[in-house]
Amino acid sequence: MTQLKKRFSLLASFLLIPLWGCSSKTENPPASTQASASVASASEVSTSVATMDQAALEASLAAATQASQAAQVEAEMAQIASAPAETIVSTELMSPEQVRAEFYSQPVSAELLAQIDNDFYSSQQSFLDPADLRLVRLLYVDFDGQTRVGEMIVHENIADDIEDIFYELYRNAYPIQRVVLPIGYNADDNAIMTDGITRALGFTWDENGQPMEHEHSLGLAVDFNSLYNPQVIVEEDGSITVLPPAGQPYADRTNLQPHMLSENDLAVQLFLQHGFTWGGYWEGRNDYQHFEKNFNHDTGHFDPTMSA
Repeated sequence: MTQLKKRFSLLASFLLIPLWGCSSKTENPPASTQASASVASASEVSTSVATMDQAALEASLAAATQASQAAQVEAEMAQIASAPAETIVSTELMSPEQVRAEFYSQPVSAELLAQIDNDFYSSQQSFLDPADLRLVRLLYVDFDGQTRVGEMIVHENIADDIEDIFYELYRNAYPIQRVVLPIGYNADDNAIMTDGITRALGFTWDENGQPMEHEHSLGLAVDFNSLYNPQVIVEEDGSITVLPPAGQPYADRTNLQPHMLSENDLAVQLFLQHGFTWGGYWEGRNDYQHFEKNFNHDTGHFDPTMSA
């Protein structure tokens, strides 16, 4: 307002200055009339200046707000890009397109391959070209409703599917316990499943210490919310084995509880729509956490023509 008063004073002074040295044949109006006209003109100018100042102020505030929001979005995206798996992050200010861009895959680096070697991968195997593996970066909503960064190693043939599926799950705030590389478990499946890790690549070794080729060792299968969706095996003698053993409370699928997959579950439907087979449909060995694609059980090898 101080600046506005200064502008008013200057304009009013200008309007009231007599035009010295100017002559006119027209008789000058009375002084009182001149003063009234000058005050009216000054008032109109003052109102005009105030309106212009208000519009400029609003435009400036809008630009500042937009710049601030853009900076906050950049900060959110920068945090996600550098965050390790399981870090809590925010996407509150990001557009749907910006959120979708956080679901992507990239080749697995030599450093990461060395880190997971003899853990849940083996450089001694001969059935998988490591160049065919992809590290998928994604976002997921945990059981507490918080957004976290997730990581998973898959075969490049299903990488796009995994990006799309997990984006849809995130968009629908579907709860997932953990999505992290199972580093440090030494391929202990029961321990990995008990800790509720959703993962894909996983190696096992035969009695001679040789890595075995199967859907997980090729990165073609995903185990999803594994503790709540155990593998239930009916043995020849009729007994039942539940893996992991900690998943026993969730073996009875007639008594569905939170996080237990069923035929109409969104996750199941999304995997099926992308051509995966669900282990929950298998007979005698229901693997409720398991989804696979492009693995031929007859040949025991990768087969890009295989799908649900």
